[in-house]
Amino acid sequence: HSFATFGIYARSTVAGSIAAAMRAESGSIISSSSHSGSGGWEFISMSALYDKTAPSFYFSITGDVTITAPTLVYGQTPATPGAEFLSSSGAKMSGTLSMGLTKAYPPDVDSSTPDFWVLPKNEGNYFDMDMQDNPSRTIIRLNDSTADRFSKGTVVTLLFSEPGTTVKNNGYNELKGSDFVSTVNSSLTLISRGPTWTEVSRNN
Repeated sequence: HSFATFGIYARSTVAGSIAAAMRAESGSIISSSSHSGSGGWEFISMSALYDKTAPSFYFSITGDVTITAPTLVYGQTPATPGAEFLSSSGAKMSGTLSMGLTKAYPPDVDSSTPDFWVLPKNEGNYFDMDMQDNPSRTIIRLNDSTADRFSKGTVVTLLFSEPGTTVKNNGYNELKGSDFVSTVNSSLTLISRGPTWTEVSRNN
C-alpha cells in the first residue's frame, strides 16, 4: 500500500497542542488539523500517500495534552481509535481492566473533625486505609467538602488490614442497617450519591 491512515485521541486545553504529521509521497512533511484546545477528547488523525523510501508517521506535541493509544492502518481503511469513551448506550470491552489503588490517611486526631476522612480524588477506586498504627478510629463522613466529592455513581472500596476501625451508619454513610467494624483484611464498598455514600457490599 502507498496510503496510510493514523490517529490518536487527545485531550487538551491548549489550542494547537497536538497534530498528526507524516512524510508525504513527495518527501515533504505534511500535518493534520491540530487540537482545538476545547478541553475535550478529539481524534487527531490524517490520511495520505506516504514516502515509501523514508516513511515517517508521528504526532507533534507542543503543549500539555493527555493521549490514548495511537492507531495506524495501511490503505484507505478508516483508522479505528486505540481507545475512546464508552458510549452511554452501552459498550463491551475485552482484556484486563485495572483500577487505581492508593492509600488513604486519617485526619489529625487533634483537628476539629478527626472523624471526617478525605479519600484522594482522581487517584483510584480502591483505598488502603492506612491507620497509622491506630486502627481504633471512627469514620463519620467521607469527603465532606464540595471540592473533594466524587461524582455521583462513583464506586469505591475501602480496604482495612487491621481490625477495629468503625464506619458509622448515619445520614452521610447509608450502610445496611448497622455500623461497619473492620476485621483483618476486610473491605467496605460504597457508591457516591454526591454529598453522601450508600453501601454496596461489605466483607468483614
